[in-house]
Amino acid sequence: MRKGKNFDTLLFERQDMEEAPLESVPTFPPPKRKINKKFIYLALVVLALLIFFAFKILGSTNESVDDKPKVLTPTVFPTETSIPSPSDSPTPTPTNTPTPKPTINPVDTQTGLDRSELSVTVQNGSGESGVASKGSDTLKNLGYNVVGTGNADNFEYANVSILVKSGKSEFLNLLKKDLGFTYTVGSTSANLSNGFSSDALVIIGK
Repeated sequence: MRKGKNFDTLLFERQDMEEAPLESVPTFPPPKRKINKKFIYLALVVLALLIFFAFKILGSTNESVDDKPKVLTPTVFPTETSIPSPSDSPTPTPTNTPTPKPTINPVDTQTGLDRSELSVTVQNGSGESGVASKGSDTLKNLGYNVVGTGNADNFEYANVSILVKSGKSEFLNLLKKDLGFTYTVGSTSANLSNGFSSDALVIIGK
């Protein structure tokens, strides 16, 4: 009987346990992980730096592409090469080199007379302009001392007339010979007036 009571007691207790409401067991939320704020700040800084450098690299790349000078290849067009003809060569312009005047020796080699010691006047006896000047140049080139030119008393002289003073008569033939190379000599005389302004008078006629 003791054993049965125990069984009944156990059974009753079991029933009481089954029927008794279970007391609510308090539940606790899972512990939250503490995140270090310094780590978050560091991550944000690193991220910001990465974004900054990424934009900078992209910007510099675009600028380098835009700033790169474009090489323009010129279009070569064929050109005709002109071959200069012989006539195209420039003709050298001759320079006028003054001819040096030869040294005049007024002394005649045959007679020994010095032409510069005879003063001569040349006159125009033909009426043509420049005749006396031309005759004067001819005598100067031979070494004579031409002291004047002018017109004769008339323009009817034929050929060349030569007059010298008696004191210079030795020059008459020499003067005739020298003028004979350029003119036709007509009359000659050694009776020129002593009052004339020069030792000899030469009249250039027609």
